[in-house]
This record gives sequence, structure tokens and C-alpha cells, in this order.
Amino acid sequence: MIKKRTYIYRSFERFWHWSQALLIFFLAFTGFEIHGTYDFIGFENSVKWHDIAAWAFLVLIVFTIFWHFVTGEWKQYIPTTKFIKAQVSFYITGIFKGAPHPTHKTIYTKFNPLQRVIYLGLKILILPVQFLTGFIYMFYIYPDNPAHEFGLEIIATIHTIGAFALLAFVIAHVYLTTTGDTPLSSIKAMITGWEVIDVDEKEERMKHLQKSLDESVAGYYRMDKEGRIIDVNEAWLEMYKYTDRNIVIGKHYSVTRDEKNVKELDELVAKVMNGESITGIPAKRKCMDGTKGKHVLSANPVIEDGEIAGMEGFILDITEKEEFSEHMNYVVRNSSAGYYRMDENKIIVDVNDAWLKICKYGNKSEVIGKHCSIICRPTELDNLETKFERVLKGETMSGIIGTRKCKDGSVGKHILSANPIYVGNLIAGIEGFILDITKLEKDL
Repeated sequence: MIKKRTYIYRSFERFWHWSQALLIFFLAFTGFEIHGTYDFIGFENSVKWHDIAAWAFLVLIVFTIFWHFVTGEWKQYIPTTKFIKAQVSFYITGIFKGAPHPTHKTIYTKFNPLQRVIYLGLKILILPVQFLTGFIYMFYIYPDNPAHEFGLEIIATIHTIGAFALLAFVIAHVYLTTTGDTPLSSIKAMITGWEVIDVDEKEERMKHLQKSLDESVAGYYRMDKEGRIIDVNEAWLEMYKYTDRNIVIGKHYSVTRDEKNVKELDELVAKVMNGESITGIPAKRKCMDGTKGKHVLSANPVIEDGEIAGMEGFILDITEKEEFSEHMNYVVRNSSAGYYRMDENKIIVDVNDAWLKICKYGNKSEVIGKHCSIICRPTELDNLETKFERVLKGETMSGIIGTRKCKDGSVGKHILSANPIYVGNLIAGIEGFILDITKLEKDL
């Protein structure tokens, strides 16, 4: 584990959190005065401001629900039993003994298992009960109703119990914010968005790679041993013009080819199922709407428990690339999907083994922290910089044919994809894939 300063909380997330906190405290303040606990601004004023705050809270929740579903942050609240006992034990005894935290916060998993259960309970139980009883109290209990006294007492009691439950949550929540590296580190993080957290480099890299696969312009696919498609990403769906992943999952790969091209694909799959990696193959695809497209394909065996269980790979669209379409009958050999990631200054922060092989570097330490210009010939640097500047403004690029300078001084050609990396609402870097086409140029 290492310590790393990470952007955890987005701007709207912080706005929502602090607005919700202020409204809860204000509702508690006016609510308990309505209840007769004390007399500060008067009963009538308390009722008026309590009602206004309740409506404001409802509006905030509606916008927050919309934000959670649009951004996918709702997944943070999916409950899990994994590590929940360890988490409870940590809070009861472990925290006082200096025990290590059983789970670690990341941008993809901000809440530990106990927090997920508690926060989900707050959202689907306590808050709905408070709103329901509050609005019943506001609109449906009239003084001229014969059941007024009886109904008012029950509704008020339930609403008050909910208020105490909400206050108990707030007290526990405030206490737990002091259990970070410093008593104020979690509170500061909710103000700035940045927090220093424990990071498992391997786990973080795997999650980041998975996210890059999901959002990349390079199409990813995976098939089982029988040739049935078991996973694809959004880019693959877009290239094949499918609107729903469920339409293609479980189908045989032959649905992606014209009948005259299936035999060629059968031969390729057979080789991969025998352990061969065949990547960078120009191919023609049949889309769902009957149209055709062209792409470069990579395919690798998937190994599970020491046996080949299927195959997976990438496709990069080259339908619009006329200069490359003339070469469609040639096989591009010795290429693979090289992954790279750079920060906003175009400094390389991560590459995979395939990228190292393509650029002829021995290990990551030779390139991490270096400017992307190390793999670009001086005469082409301005062109590459221009393309990356466009990506840093939000544009995505796919199927770009480029020339690279390798470590040994040799020159190679590749097809490049590039996507902006978002941290919150800001673009913090670039990532993408390259597929080698050097062999193709030599064959021609």
C-alpha cells in the first residue's frame, strides 16, 4: 500500500453533501421547536421555515437522484456482505488498537460495506419516512377532521422518531469523519474534493484499466470456448450498431460476419483457441442494421485455471481511412493493443507490456514520468501535440495512423486511439491504445 492524493468527491457531490447537512440541521432546529422542546423563533415562524426547508430538501434530493443515475454513482450504494463483519469489528475494537482498516477508499469504492448499508438505509427508509409523515402532517391532517387528534399524534410520533434516527446518523457520521489519517482529513476532503488515501497500486491499475476499456473508443470483446459472445464494451456496440448489450450477449460470433467471411473468422478463432495470439488483423464486419464496416482486430486466448477458456481482444475502426483501406487484404503481424495514459501535461504515467514491446522499451521505469515526445520524431511533434491538445479539450480520436520513434532509434507505424480522462468535471489527462502496423508497411 502507498499513500496517494486522489480526487474523490466531485463538485456537485460536495455541494449536495453540505447543502443536505445544513438543511438537516435547520429542519432539526425548527422541528424540535415545533415539538415544544424550546422557544427561540416562535412556533409560527418555526412551522413556516420548517415547511420551506422541507420543500428545499425535496428539490435537492430530486436533483441528487438524477445526478446519481446519470453519473453512475448510484453503484456506490449497492450493499455487500463482503468485509462487513471485519468493518464492524474495526469500528468497535480495532480502531482503538491501531488495527489496519479492512477496506480502502478509492474513486470507484468511496464507501466501506457498513457505510453502504447505513447510507442506503438512510436513502430508502429514514428520509422517505420523514417526507411521507411530514407531508401528511402538512396537508392531510385537518382540524375539522374527526380523526385529527388521533392521526396527528401517530404521525407526529413517527416523524419525531425519524428525526432522532436522523440525528443519530449525523452524530455517528461526524464522529467517523474524525477517524481518518487526521481528525479533519475527511472533512477537508469534502471541502476540496481531494483526499490522501491508501492505494493498492495493482488493484487501482486494474480498476482504471477496466474503466478505460468501458469508455474507450477501442472496441473490446470477449467470447467463451464455444464462440459465444460474453462481454463487449460501448465502443464495440457502437461500431456494430447495436443499441443494447443484451441483444448480442450469448450470440455466436458468426452474427458479426457475412456468410462468405465466416470461414476466415472460424480459422482465426481456431488458432486462438489453440493458444496463438493473432492481433492486428484487418477485417470486415456486418453491423446489426445490415451495413458493413472495416476494422483492425486483435485476438488473444483467455486462460483460466491453466486452460484456454475463450478469447478476447480489441477492434479499431478504420472504415473512413482511405489510405489504409487499400491494404485490407494484408495481414498485420506482430502487433498488439498497447495501452498508455498521460497527465494533462502529456507526461506518461502508465503503459502496459504491449506498449513497451511496440516501442521497444525494456521496462516502465524508462518511460514513466517522461514527456510523450520521447516516442515522436521531431518533424511530427507539432502534429501530435495538436491532436493531444484537442483531446485535452474533450475530443476523442480513433483510427489515427501515426509514426513513432522507438527506443533503439527505429521507426514504426501504428493506429492510435485517444480519449480524455475526466476527474470530476475537469480533464486531467489522456489515455488510449495503439495497434502496430509496421509489418504491413514492410509487406507492401
